[in-house]
Amino acid sequence: MSGGGGAPAIRRHPSEATLVAHAAGTLWVAARPVVQGHLDVCEHCRVAFGLAEAVGGALLDELPPTPLSPDALRRVTERLGGRAGAAAQPAASPAPAAVAEEAATSPLGLRDVRLRWLAPGVRHAVLLRGPAEGTLRLLRVRPGTALPRHAHRGTELTLVLEGAFSDETGRHGPGDLAEVEGEESHRPVAEGATDCVCLIATEGRLRFGGLLGALFGAVARV
Repeated sequence: MSGGGGAPAIRRHPSEATLVAHAAGTLWVAARPVVQGHLDVCEHCRVAFGLAEAVGGALLDELPPTPLSPDALRRVTERLGGRAGAAAQPAASPAPAAVAEEAATSPLGLRDVRLRWLAPGVRHAVLLRGPAEGTLRLLRVRPGTALPRHAHRGTELTLVLEGAFSDETGRHGPGDLAEVEGEESHRPVAEGATDCVCLIATEGRLRFGGLLGALFGAVARV
């Protein structure tokens, strides 16, 4: 995706609260690649994100220094399984969540993702799932295919990588980030001439209506 060369304007952006949380490093894990992917193509949000980082840094600089306790080094090294003054150990392998996050933000990683059938016209791959991290998935939907109507038990962030979809809030094209909160209900429909490919982060399970929706949710484990 590119922000120049006649590319469509990006009209959907993450909320201010989401940008601030990402700048502060407190955004839930599955949401980070989605927001970062939007920042990579949205100059407007990069400016806002940089401002949030600058404000946060200024606030930290104004905090008074806090002296460490005399045994701080010993307690930290004990928690890490070492001793003060011990030889440096080889770095541990990155946690699965970190590996999944890096793969999701890498264009090569996304190209190599193997999608599996989920429903007629819908394929997906789970890139990350954890009770604290949330769920990150890649979704490919054929034009004209509608996903079941659903509400949320937390936040859902959807970054459009290719194609487009529409729901009750409007049309979402490449680079757009749709943010849906809590009990908001919507029914996304892929539109246009090409598949709609999205990177989606969700907190908690989704709430589907009707038998078919419930079956979809059970198969997708969302």
